Amino acid sequence: MSTPHLVDKDNLGGNGIDPSHSPTAASNKRKTSEAWKQFKKQKINGKEKTVCTLCNAKLVGGSNFGTSHLLNHIKICPMRKQTNIRQYTLTNNKTKDGKDTLEPYTFDPIVVRRKLLEMIILHKYPLRMVEHDGFREYSATLQPLFKPVSRNAIKRHIKQIYDVEKEKTISVLEANRSRISITTDMWTSSHQKKGFMAVTAHFIDDS
Repeated sequence: MSTPHLVDKDNLGGNGIDPSHSPTAASNKRKTSEAWKQFKKQKINGKEKTVCTLCNAKLVGGSNFGTSHLLNHIKICPMRKQTNIRQYTLTNNKTKDGKDTLEPYTFDPIVVRRKLLEMIILHKYPLRMVEHDGFREYSATLQPLFKPVSRNAIKRHIKQIYDVEKEKTISVLEANRSRISITTDMWTSSHQKKGFMAVTAHFIDDS
């Protein structure tokens, strides 16, 4: 949800003094130059808008509006906050002397969502955990840019992962040229206390 901003109209001096020669005007010019470093003008549905180049927020535009709302947005822009925080992460790349290397960290919501799904699947966590206040507060503390997700959305995404993995398994079995030995086992879910039959296929592949 975009945050509403107050818009200031440019005011002309009413004291007979040319505003362009006043100290205030010079200061405003510097602010305008600073503000426009993060914005670009764009026409959307026939209306001129000012678009943030970092978070894509769309603000009012046009020469009739001042820059106060632009400067206010710069202060609260979530992507600018992320950029200003110099975060680094260890990589698998090594220097010539065998030391680990650091690279700038960039928050990727798609990767984070995938890791959340994998964690829930791996540990068989209940889907409703993503709606718990404690989990959401913890996630917001780790990464303020993380957007909460509902258990229904988690359910849909897990089903999508299941469908993909199912197709991969079918492709592997279809490509197999050796015999397949089937074994079964019973196990009980630790959370739902439900019994399941697991079917395991044993075969020798080309590798």
